[in-house]
Amino acid sequence: LYVPSMKPVRSLLYIPANRREWVESAPENAADGYIFDLEDAVPLDEKEHAREVLAEALAAFVDEESAITARINPPDTGLFEADLEAIVRPGLDAVVVPKLPSPTELERTDHVLSYLESVRGIDDRIEIIALPETAQGFRRCYDLCTASERVAAIVGGTSKGADIQRALGFEWTPGGKEKRHMLSKVVMDGRAAGLEQLISGPWHDVEDIKGLQREARIAHQLGYTGYQIIHPSHAEPVNEIFRPDRAEIERCRSLLDAIEDAQSAAGRGAIRHEGEMIDIAHIRRAEDILERARAFDLLD
Repeated sequence: LYVPSMKPVRSLLYIPANRREWVESAPENAADGYIFDLEDAVPLDEKEHAREVLAEALAAFVDEESAITARINPPDTGLFEADLEAIVRPGLDAVVVPKLPSPTELERTDHVLSYLESVRGIDDRIEIIALPETAQGFRRCYDLCTASERVAAIVGGTSKGADIQRALGFEWTPGGKEKRHMLSKVVMDGRAAGLEQLISGPWHDVEDIKGLQREARIAHQLGYTGYQIIHPSHAEPVNEIFRPDRAEIERCRSLLDAIEDAQSAAGRGAIRHEGEMIDIAHIRRAEDILERARAFDLLD
């Protein structure tokens, strides 16, 4: 079984790949990773320039600790092959494939990546982030997640006026009730497929940090592990929401210590701890939280 290895992320910052100064200065931001955009943020007459800028920058990102990803143009646009031809090289962790109606597009992406990795001698497998954005894609979300061993994450988007709103026809509201079913389905299908990285967002209003925090908290409560962002100022608020806080870390440590003591003393698998009954399911959940804390250097 192939286990995706893309670096865990809380925040993924979109950066138009045709903006050279923004691309080259990306590591100076506080985001955990970057989506260098070759698709919607780049005008048609700038596509080739964007590929060149990103291809040149990737060499400097080889040892970068942040997740380096690129959103390519969909396979049916005639731009897909040229995108991959330009950017499949060391330094790239994953490609974001948008507007997916079926698993076929991800299978095709897998085949092209395999070929380019082989002929270019790239040892580290480039992974895939699935971005459905179509009604067909959301209906077949589980199939997208299992279309290729490269799929490391899937996105349940929330942005106002974006492709998702148009595809599903809902009326966008700040409270987000109209998106809850879609967002929950992405989490359920992604988890059923074995994915550990589930990404939501972005929030559209650069100045409205409270709105961003509200939407990000809802995504976190639904089971998402990270959030797309469109501005560097959104990185810290999002990172704060998606990182285990100190109180949660200490609670998990205390729980594991208590169950270990009980098992050593009486061989019990379930105990009463801080007024609650604790068993193996709670232990596994606590271990998951501590593992995530380690991933973000929050735990010794």
